[in-house]
Amino acid sequence: MLFIGNSYTRFNDLPRQVELVSRSVEGGPHVDASRETHGGFNLRRHWRRRRVRHLVERGGFDAVVLQGHSLSPLDHPDELAEYARRFHDRAEEAGARLVLFETWPRHPRSRLYRRRGDLRGPDEMLARVGAVYRALGRELDAPVAPVGHAWRAALDALPEAPLHRRDGTHPTLAGSYLSACVVYGTLSGRDPREAAWNPWNLDDAHAERIRALAAEALVRRRALPAR
Repeated sequence: MLFIGNSYTRFNDLPRQVELVSRSVEGGPHVDASRETHGGFNLRRHWRRRRVRHLVERGGFDAVVLQGHSLSPLDHPDELAEYARRFHDRAEEAGARLVLFETWPRHPRSRLYRRRGDLRGPDEMLARVGAVYRALGRELDAPVAPVGHAWRAALDALPEAPLHRRDGTHPTLAGSYLSACVVYGTLSGRDPREAAWNPWNLDDAHAERIRALAAEALVRRRALPAR
């Protein structure tokens, strides 16, 4: 599969983590990941790089995971939707399904909430980001990996394993592992609690809880009505 994104996907090599999670699930499908990740990129900038378009058009992927800029759903939702549609159409023509990567909210103490008058905190940010991705998923008939919702639950349930780096936006190893488990579950339909792999320097108890939180987010998303 092909991951298209920015530093949210590149940090801690999330595509590689998805590979390792998949290979540790007995009897589950194994993931081989390619990646196009560039810091700060939104979907429009990816689209304008002919290399990325050619990768999608050339085919050979079962899925294309699309991670847009974390602020695009807030500031440029129409642009996000336009370029998601373009990637969707090219992926479909090449025989791949598109998977939308719902990004997470900033840390509760992020300066973003102080700078912007239209955001009061992570719950409001997640609600707005999630609504844009859900609408896109319905329009494109594309699954949405509920990464942001898993993160929000983990902020309350597992405060001793920080998900955000000190900048309040990029992922720690725990944050990337949670994202990888959600993406794997979305792609495969399998329960991420079946995975036996976790990063060597992540506490085993925390890793087990992270897999459980990923599974809970997937169950909640599947329980939502299709329309």
